[in-house]
Amino acid sequence: MTHPLLERGFTVTAVDESAEMLERVRGVRTIRSAIEDLDLGERFDAVLLASFLVHTGDIEVRRGLLRTCARHLTDDGCVLIQREGADYHTDLPRERVDPSGFTVRILSSEPVGDGVHAVHAEYEFPDAIWTQTFRARPLTDTQFEEALAEAGLRVDRALTDDGVWVRAVAMT
Repeated sequence: MTHPLLERGFTVTAVDESAEMLERVRGVRTIRSAIEDLDLGERFDAVLLASFLVHTGDIEVRRGLLRTCARHLTDDGCVLIQREGADYHTDLPRERVDPSGFTVRILSSEPVGDGVHAVHAEYEFPDAIWTQTFRARPLTDTQFEEALAEAGLRVDRALTDDGVWVRAVAMT
C-alpha cells in the first residue's frame, strides 16, 4: 500500500515491527515499532489501519491499535480501517488473486475459545507457497463500533460496498 500512496502524491509514514518489511519500503519515512506502542508526538490527516489488524485475537492489542490511531489524528482527520467481511469465517475455503499476481487462500477458521478463531491462510507465489495460521476475533457491527468507541472513534461511513473498508472519525 505504501508505494501506491506515494505514487499518488501522499506523504507517508510507514510503521511496522519488522525491519525486513521496512527494508522493502522506499521513498517514505519508516518507523520500526509495534503500532499499539507508537506515539510519534505528531498528528495526521489520515491514519491507515489495514491487514484486518482490528480483528487481532488479543483485545488489549486491538485497544492499543485503535488508541494509537486516535492519538495520531488531527481534529478533522480520519482513520481508514480494513475489517473482515460478514462471512469471512464461514464462506470457506475461498481465494482471491491479488492485483500483484499472487493468490491468497483462506482455508479454514476454527474457534479456539473466547471468541477467537485460528485462521489458516495460504499464499501462492510463482516460485513458492507460504502458509500461516493466525488468531482473529470476528466482530459484529455492534462489537466493531463498541471497539472504536472505546478509543474515542466512531464509524463515519463504509468506503466499499462490502463494508470491508470503513472511515472512522473522532467522536464529537
